[in-house]
Amino acid sequence: MISVERTCGFGEKKRRQGSIKLRRKRRQRARRLCMGFMVVCAGLIVVISYKSNGLMQLPAMDSGEAQVQGLQEKIIREESRETYPKELAELLEQNKETYDFVENYPNRETYAGKEIDLSDDVTSGSVPLLMQWDKRWGYDMYGDSMIGIAGCGPVCMTMAYLYFTEDLEMNPRQMAEFAQNQGYHSKEGTSWEFWTSGAKGLGLFGEVISLNENVMKTVLDCGGLIVCSMSPGDFTTQGHYILLRGYDENGFFVNDPNRRENSEKQWDFQTLSHQIKNLWGIYDPGR
Repeated sequence: MISVERTCGFGEKKRRQGSIKLRRKRRQRARRLCMGFMVVCAGLIVVISYKSNGLMQLPAMDSGEAQVQGLQEKIIREESRETYPKELAELLEQNKETYDFVENYPNRETYAGKEIDLSDDVTSGSVPLLMQWDKRWGYDMYGDSMIGIAGCGPVCMTMAYLYFTEDLEMNPRQMAEFAQNQGYHSKEGTSWEFWTSGAKGLGLFGEVISLNENVMKTVLDCGGLIVCSMSPGDFTTQGHYILLRGYDENGFFVNDPNRRENSEKQWDFQTLSHQIKNLWGIYDPGR
């Protein structure tokens, strides 16, 4: 009996010791987990502090792309919907070149209606490249929209007019007013009559020409320019006007009033032709 009691007591003692060791290990493990959690929290606090103080470095994203993305996020936030029209959000989404124009929309009164100086834009003997979303006129109205969004027609005509006349009194705002006041603006945009009777009203001559590469080159060889009405495609997702100003063995030179990138490369006839709905030769009858 004595041996049994001792055996039982010894076993109980071992069990108590094992329980104590187990609880001790659990407490140590809990302390390690707690310390790890505190380190993670401290790291998060440092990151948040760096971000709030402007010290956080952006990932390897192009600075221009980061700016555009930031403005897009700003526009789509609920509180910004009345500040930026939906059309501007779509414009920026389709054309990153319009970033500055879209960003400055809340400050449009600084530009709209102000005097426009084109002396740095026009060089004798060259067709000027003007953007419809230029802040100098892009915020001015054209019909129920802005020149920056719907003014490709008046801007193309302005480029042609300035090339032929070098009359710096004309600018895209005044051309848009002319087109609208003379009835060349409709719900669909600038009407095709603008390039014929409208050109005549400006002292120019415009005629419909055939979609033929040799005919187009002949017009340009004779000193004319060509306005093209474009279907959705490489230039915009809707209807659009562009101006052809010359050509060489690599293709046609384009003045696209919506995108400088398109104006910096040449376009072969095959690429352009399946997107052209109609086209007109524009001339100076005095030349």
